[in-house]
Amino acid sequence: MPIPENDMTGIILPEMPESIRQASLRYTVDAGQLAGLEAGGIVLPESLENAVLKRQVEFAAGRFCAREALQQLGCESRATLAIGQHRAPLWPAGYLGSISHGDGLAIAIVTTARSWRGLGIDIERILTNAAAVPLVEHSMTAAELALGNAAGLPLARWLSLVFSAKESLFKALYPFVGRYFDFLDAEVCELQEQQSCITLRLVTTLSPSCVKGSLYCVRYSYFSNNVATLCLL
Repeated sequence: MPIPENDMTGIILPEMPESIRQASLRYTVDAGQLAGLEAGGIVLPESLENAVLKRQVEFAAGRFCAREALQQLGCESRATLAIGQHRAPLWPAGYLGSISHGDGLAIAIVTTARSWRGLGIDIERILTNAAAVPLVEHSMTAAELALGNAAGLPLARWLSLVFSAKESLFKALYPFVGRYFDFLDAEVCELQEQQSCITLRLVTTLSPSCVKGSLYCVRYSYFSNNVATLCLL
């Protein structure tokens, strides 16, 4: 089965500088999709040989996008990015990037290490209200909840945005922190709807370079029934 072409139709991402390249792939969770990606040179690691098909396809689609974006920057390697600690992709020397996948869409952004210190991108399907309610206490503080209420945002839409923004922040900061950290270790302190930007503040010190009180801008966009967030360092 041929690999689907990079298709950005209907996908609206936060604006990115020229130094960052991106690639996306719409995929379906089926054996034919996986076979096509493998035929194109994407290799599943041993740790995923017995994984469910959904996980295998998502991994392969994300790695396909990462390879395509890297090649746009002149990286000649076609090797599949390996999985590092905490499932983080191992980028080639001199490059850094971020991958997100879900709801039938995989996307990767890549840049050179001399251009940026960290990248984080995340795409989430907007939750239903029934799914959002039980997640509030684990994902947002009372102050964050009040911020969304003050802006008149429906709970499910606001929680989906906050959840995605914190995922993007985690990916961008991971190289400096080197471990998982909790959603409540960062708090949204400002929402700028006209600029499509929210500001996150660390409420705990995560590493010597990521200290309590540090502020990070996360840009966002909506498309279809999804929200995309982008954190650049």
